[in-house]
Amino acid sequence: MSIRPLPAVQAEIAVTANRLAQLAVERRLSRAHQRAGIVADFDRGLSRAAVAARWGVEYAYVAQVLWKARRNERTRRARGLSPSQRADYERLLRAGVRSRLARVIALSLQ
Repeated sequence: MSIRPLPAVQAEIAVTANRLAQLAVERRLSRAHQRAGIVADFDRGLSRAAVAARWGVEYAYVAQVLWKARRNERTRRARGLSPSQRADYERLLRAGVRSRLARVIALSLQ
């Protein structure tokens, strides 16, 4: 067994370190794209289970991504409401009306 020269070993280490840094950046971008897609699919109306199936991830991961993005059924249903409709929507939610029905009522009042 022959010993490799030190400059060859150092060059290989440098190439490997550079490649690992490139892979880390690629992984970060890929995960950011995945998280953005999960949030976008949820905002389009897909259920958490459907989003998890579409992206091939665990339900808990979808829940974590949506929690960090501050998305839930109430915020999703409040999107697209005018300020006066949103006030009605929030008032109805505080009164105990379910969010889906509260949205329908808020839309019909204006």
